[in-house]
Amino acid sequence: MLITTRLAELKRWLWLINRRRLQRRKRSARMRYDVWCTRHDTLDDATLAALDARLADLPATPRITVRLALAGASAQALDATYASLLAQRYPAWRLELTGHGDGATAAWASATAAADARVSLGASGSIEEAAPWLVQATAGDAWRAHALLLLAEAAVHSPEAQLIYADHDRLDAHGQRCDPAFLCDWNPELLLAGDFIGPAALWRADRLDPVLRAGVRGPHDLILRASCGLAAEAVVHVPHVLVHRATGAPGLDADAIAVAAHLDRLGLRGSAALTPAGVRVRFSLPEPAPRVSIVIPTRNQLKLLRSCIDSVRSLTDYPDFEIVVVDNGSDDPACLRYLQDMGGTPGVRVLRDARPFNYAELNNAAVAQCRGEFIALLNNDIEVIAGDWLREMVSLAALPGTGAVGARLLYGDRSVQHAGVFLGVGGGAAHAHKGLGEFDGGHLGRALQLQSVSAVTAACLVVRRAHYEAIGGLDAAAFAVAFNDVDFCLRLRALGLRNLYTPHAVLLHHESLSRGRDGNAARRPRFESERATFLARWGHLLERDPAYNPNLTLRSEDFSLADPPRVSLLHNWRHGARR
Repeated sequence: MLITTRLAELKRWLWLINRRRLQRRKRSARMRYDVWCTRHDTLDDATLAALDARLADLPATPRITVRLALAGASAQALDATYASLLAQRYPAWRLELTGHGDGATAAWASATAAADARVSLGASGSIEEAAPWLVQATAGDAWRAHALLLLAEAAVHSPEAQLIYADHDRLDAHGQRCDPAFLCDWNPELLLAGDFIGPAALWRADRLDPVLRAGVRGPHDLILRASCGLAAEAVVHVPHVLVHRATGAPGLDADAIAVAAHLDRLGLRGSAALTPAGVRVRFSLPEPAPRVSIVIPTRNQLKLLRSCIDSVRSLTDYPDFEIVVVDNGSDDPACLRYLQDMGGTPGVRVLRDARPFNYAELNNAAVAQCRGEFIALLNNDIEVIAGDWLREMVSLAALPGTGAVGARLLYGDRSVQHAGVFLGVGGGAAHAHKGLGEFDGGHLGRALQLQSVSAVTAACLVVRRAHYEAIGGLDAAAFAVAFNDVDFCLRLRALGLRNLYTPHAVLLHHESLSRGRDGNAARRPRFESERATFLARWGHLLERDPAYNPNLTLRSEDFSLADPPRVSLLHNWRHGARR
């Protein structure tokens, strides 16, 4: 038995070494952004003709006010932004120059307003009548020639919209495009970390203008205030790069004071603190803290199970939880003795369930016997390394509208194993940021930020028991082993609940040591059968995961560029996405 265990550990470490080599090869093979732009995002004659045709097809051309502050801006930066507006294919815009600048800036503003009737000094008193849509622009940013067209097009086709935003990148010191920000769809939890929307934002004037007139602390405070109470249907994301930020423009704007005020407006209890990854919110637990039942299926593998249970019991600082171990036919004498001892330990119950292995069914049967208001599903190859993991996950699962909550799981070498699940990647679903370094934020820092995602892994998942029961638990008939957690989360989402990934609950996952991998020959037919069922049920969602940008690849979990992207400027992004 000892030899077998050591061989398994050796195989595990060899696999980790090979995986890291593969990750390095993938990183070195990534397409450069400048090459991607040349291939897929250049405004050549054919693209401009297609854009002009889309303009001609618009049933309306709503007026847009672009508001540009003079304070702190140079005449050169103002002129660069104004020049990009003059190049717009969309004609129905006006420019307001607000505030006061220095002598050169004031002279530029006066001369520009005198020469162009579309330019005015000062904000209009009745902006909603003059133009129903408003852009708060930043001096120095260059708006691409099709920017206002695509934003206006989305406004026309989405009459319920209050906010429309798009992707952006930067111009380096040589005027070359770099640092693309390929954003996800509307994600209010991610917005707590910082202003992920960026500069390419078009607002209903009657929503944004009163906020601006009341005064804001900065961009993060502005979007938190203006978006407060917005339904998801009122926010539209256009997945195209429409603004080039100037060299030296700030990255993620984050304001902990603004977030604390936002929590107050929403009636949520918690604290906000600024971290290198943005604002971290610690939500308060309900009082008293609800009981949590931690369900751990297992079969033999004493070393793993002991590490899991010992770490949960010794490190978890949550005040009220029980451990429910589901023994699926263990026959190792040492493991059976351990389980017998554990069964007599306060706060631990052992349920015997010797049916043929069906992960979903084992969990469902155990949950039916649990006493907790919240359920934590935990694999026996999970190891707790920080005491606040359960407090963090339950505080989020207890928020109104939350479905499942997943943790940041690390391999034994401390690289990322799970940071949420994205649809479509790998032809089904895959863990985001797999292989990323422990302290690396990844694309736009998202690996280290709270956010809503389509799904999370059941290796460590917390959910309100009432939600678990409302959808009938995991689908044991269709997904005995694979895809049951993703299917579970998508069914929660279908109820209108939001699944959350938190980077602030960190655990080790010694993945698949307990059962081996689904890729081996014996298990492959079952895996492919469950994958086919998953695609039949959810395949229509795989092309456009709202938490993942269609300009990013479906071939790997590393947020590299898609070649080609799943959207094209030659087609309306809502109706003609290219596959």
